[in-house]
Amino acid sequence: MRLTTLISSILLSSTALLAGCSVSPVTGEKQLALMSEAEEIQTGQQAHREILAKTPPYQDAGVQAYVSRIGQLMASQSHRNNLRFTFTVLDDPAVNAFALPGGYVYITTGLMAYLNSEAELAGVLGHEIGHVADRHNVQQASWNAVGGLAASVIGEKIGNKELINTIGEFGLSNYSRTQELEADGLGAEYLARAGYDPANMANVIATLQAYDQFKGGSSDPYRDLFATHPNNDVRLQQLIGQARRYGSGTRDAGRDTYLRQIDGLRLPLGNGQTVQVRLLTVRPGDNFNGLAASSRLSNNAAMHLRVLNGLFPNGEPVPGQLLKTIQ
Repeated sequence: MRLTTLISSILLSSTALLAGCSVSPVTGEKQLALMSEAEEIQTGQQAHREILAKTPPYQDAGVQAYVSRIGQLMASQSHRNNLRFTFTVLDDPAVNAFALPGGYVYITTGLMAYLNSEAELAGVLGHEIGHVADRHNVQQASWNAVGGLAASVIGEKIGNKELINTIGEFGLSNYSRTQELEADGLGAEYLARAGYDPANMANVIATLQAYDQFKGGSSDPYRDLFATHPNNDVRLQQLIGQARRYGSGTRDAGRDTYLRQIDGLRLPLGNGQTVQVRLLTVRPGDNFNGLAASSRLSNNAAMHLRVLNGLFPNGEPVPGQLLKTIQ
């Protein structure tokens, strides 16, 4: 079958779906969105209930209120500040944050343990708010619907499932990288609007990069091509360029404020065991090798403490500085 005939079949089959184009709240450009805002909110509400049924919220009202306050500050600066955003800390040691349609944003205790300032927390939440602001979830669901229809048509015409899977995976992966970079830029913009230095988004990416390197990363040579999210090095360089356009903010980064908020943060290890993030004030002569000896961390504990405190790969604590350890 001629390629033009195949393409025509796909386009004709998806005409009704493409009629669902709307306007991006961020750029004003057309985007595919097969879901109204009311449907988006309803979808988010249902998914929110399912998330909490599987992963419980962290049982600390103070931490929840703090994250919600910073989240609402960032949401008020977004392109969709009309939405009623909901921010939830999940009791999960995985290093993660994500957003659902309609303004539901989550961050895990695992990720909070590795952040080192209020501005970094705001950057993470701003990134996730950016996904909601430009309706990335809705766009992805819409393109999945179109992609499913296109795959069905292609399958009927050429009958090559492996090729279909490869095309689908590459297309979705590439689109997700674009979304992630857009969310990074929006996170930096919302930081600046809220008064924080937007370069704190670069600090967040550096933290993720350090964590990735400490954990060993991936040796897959096709990682950059097919990874769901952008390679951290690429993200960091692009993010720094974006952040510099907004200048430096006047609001304090809130390092000590943030650290005191997470002092005592519990991290489940499984089998009913937990560890805690605890603060200490660095004394003259303290170093990570010595502090590692009294920590409950294992497997290169000194380097792990550097990652935890944003001093990877060879930083050392400064006397008088607040420092995180694991007990």
